[in-house]
Amino acid sequence: MTSSKSLPRNHLRGTGMMKGLQTSATVACVAMAVAAGTALSAGGAWAQSDQKLNIAFVVADSADPFYLTMKCGAMKAAAEMNVNLSWQGSTSVDYAPELSILHAVDLKKPQGIVLAPFSPNAFIAPVKALMDAGTPVVTVDGDLAQKVELQNIHTDNAGAGASAADMLGEALHGEGTVGVITFQPGIPVEVARVDGFVNEMHKRFPHIKVLPTQYGGADAGKSATITSGLLASNPDIAGIYATDTNDAEGAASAVRAAGDAAKVKVVAYDAAPEEVKALRSGLFSALVAQEPYQEGYRAVALLAKYLRHQITKEQIPYLDQTGAVVVTKDNVDSPTVAHTVLYSTTCS
Repeated sequence: MTSSKSLPRNHLRGTGMMKGLQTSATVACVAMAVAAGTALSAGGAWAQSDQKLNIAFVVADSADPFYLTMKCGAMKAAAEMNVNLSWQGSTSVDYAPELSILHAVDLKKPQGIVLAPFSPNAFIAPVKALMDAGTPVVTVDGDLAQKVELQNIHTDNAGAGASAADMLGEALHGEGTVGVITFQPGIPVEVARVDGFVNEMHKRFPHIKVLPTQYGGADAGKSATITSGLLASNPDIAGIYATDTNDAEGAASAVRAAGDAAKVKVVAYDAAPEEVKALRSGLFSALVAQEPYQEGYRAVALLAKYLRHQITKEQIPYLDQTGAVVVTKDNVDSPTVAHTVLYSTTCS
């Protein structure tokens, strides 16, 4: 998700564009090799079957560019692998409507389901029931508190958070005060993003003070209010790290309104269009972009292969982590980043 979710990736300790890109490529290669030596990434080709498969994809926050980009990857895999893909989702970031959609999808008896769970606990029982009934489930982006699904595909959020800390710490020359704004407490993906950032900052930049974590609830208005408070109560604040699109946009708007854009460096998670626009304008110093396209592609691809008995459950690793890339003004328009990293609202 971009992560207005209750959900979520690979140790990206390096800074700058090339290190992020190299790590992303390495992770993708490792994941493909583990999965029985068969390509699971976009562009991989599997022998098609004459029998069309029916696979459902269930998400929340469906209008988020992160999930729209994920949908593009899923549609690409479906087209290549003779799959009838049913994309289902609520526009809410609340897990309850998504849970209702999952129950409705189950009644239609798809052969497999991909789920982006917006709660680590609420989906355990229904996913286990689906698996026990013979309907394989692959979760993406978020993970469950119990390993009851066939596979979980998500970003190494701790590693990505560490990359954000590396970038911001170096930009601040190892001195100053920074704030952290995230979704809400107790969500594994957000905890990893925050912990990765805080731990790396303490380790590499001990002279940078990290303020207590604030919770914006993926509400741009709320995170803007929080950021305004941070700026007012901490006149020496020099940086802000926001772990999801909505909270990042709220933080950026507050920094702009306070006239502190030149003074306060903001590093944001994800690479939604509005975030990229803010990066180009200088409001964001960097973005930590995930790979939602790959998540969607790999999930549908794996289910198709599994349902066609081309791979067994024993050959499937439970966790498949995609990469993340640090995007800056220096690399945002490079072909590699522009065409494969930035999120989109349409599939080209």
